[in-house]
Amino acid sequence: MKTLKINKIMRKVIIVLAFAIFILAQNNVCAQDRSDRSDRWEKYRAEKVSFLTNKLDLTPGEAEKFWPVYNQLEKERSQIQRERRGLERQVNEANENLSDPEIIKLTREFAGNLEKDCHLGTEYNEKFLKILPPKKVLALYKAEGEFRMYMFRKFRDHKEDKK
Repeated sequence: MKTLKINKIMRKVIIVLAFAIFILAQNNVCAQDRSDRSDRWEKYRAEKVSFLTNKLDLTPGEAEKFWPVYNQLEKERSQIQRERRGLERQVNEANENLSDPEIIKLTREFAGNLEKDCHLGTEYNEKFLKILPPKKVLALYKAEGEFRMYMFRKFRDHKEDKK
């Protein structure tokens, strides 16, 4: 009888330990994934800074004023894009059974997010024009497009190399 109770207790202890090990392993995998994502983001940012610096040919004075403003733009742009992804998810998951007021609210939030993005571009264009000559602001927009295409090609080539 005593052995039976000990076996039940041991079984429970083993199950709890196995579950705890599983949870710890999952947390470790998630932490590693976050770390990998963070490393990739830092490499991306460094490559973008290098690319833009090269294309814009900034003087030290221009660079000193430009990069804090550009970094703030990137931060705000990233926040707006996160919000948009959430709204896009809501739109994709929305069904036709929503009431008209709910649909109107969702579509206005979505359109408002797009408008925020446009206003951000207009606001920072004026800031850049106060820091850089107009030709360099134009070069910035061209360089951002070139960098985007460069990264698309790099990603595509990397995927093809893996195959």
